[in-house]
Amino acid sequence: MAAHIFAFLLAALAASIYVIIRARVFSAEPLQQAPKRNNILSFLAVVLVFLIYFFIGNLAAIATAHVSMSQKSTVVEILAGLSAIAATCIFSRTWFENGLSGLGIIARNIPRGVGLGVLSFAVIAPILYVSILVTDVASRLITHKLPPVHPALKAMATDHSPISLAFLVLMVVIVAPISEELFFRGLIQSWLSQKFMLIGSKTATTPANLAAAHNTPWGQPDIASTASEERPSSDSTAGVPAPPSPPPPPQWPQSPWLPRRRWIAILLTAAVFAGVHYVVTPGYDEYFPVLFLLAVALGYMYERTGNIWTDITMHACFNLIPTILILCGIKPK
Repeated sequence: MAAHIFAFLLAALAASIYVIIRARVFSAEPLQQAPKRNNILSFLAVVLVFLIYFFIGNLAAIATAHVSMSQKSTVVEILAGLSAIAATCIFSRTWFENGLSGLGIIARNIPRGVGLGVLSFAVIAPILYVSILVTDVASRLITHKLPPVHPALKAMATDHSPISLAFLVLMVVIVAPISEELFFRGLIQSWLSQKFMLIGSKTATTPANLAAAHNTPWGQPDIASTASEERPSSDSTAGVPAPPSPPPPPQWPQSPWLPRRRWIAILLTAAVFAGVHYVVTPGYDEYFPVLFLLAVALGYMYERTGNIWTDITMHACFNLIPTILILCGIKPK
């Protein structure tokens, strides 16, 4: 039986890697052609959302002092997460150039985002679970014990109260994916991507780089200027200087350097995502590599599609599978 499971994991891992290669995930063109989120975002929004989350969490802890300990932490996390979601939406409407659509929260994109999120998670799931298996084996060899179970999953396995289970499922499968994706991908990664893209645009607009970019597959000729050069001038306007044209709106140039800077934003956000879970969940640090890989996939899909619903669905699927196993009576070990 173990041999069959191992063979299935290897086959799934090979299929996952094949799909990623075929999708040209690590080539420049997909991110070069991805939608540009020209958001005007201040880092103050990131700080304010974190402070609101922290403040509401502490306020909820005081207000739920009479609630049993098995339900208190869950209720606090739900209220703090909902406050972070509301704050993110409010600040996005204020600071993002296109409001909530600049964040990727568009109602008509929900069906496509959910479908693409399920497919994307199916692609990366073998890599994630093989990483978990490798982490478990390495932890057993080094520390002679398995990594600890996440507190929320442990609570599901031990507390069988219908109300407690409902709160836990709500927190793990709905509130946590939405709040974390809005905060990490919607705010932090958007801010980092904005900063690095602006730096890249300044670098790419130097005369030498513009000439180099023109000779790359991404460089596109200026159709308007080419047409004006080829258009013959009439005799009535000969010798009359043309009126100055208004400057074009600022846009990020189409150059081969910008995808690399998007990857920098993705990797930095993934490190922050995994690092925060490392800090707030004691004893769960062995899963830092797995969470980092998950965050890289989430960040890439957000940069590739600009649809936050894709990331929320992928994150929810990652949390849903162990939740279903525990609710079916398979206790974590």
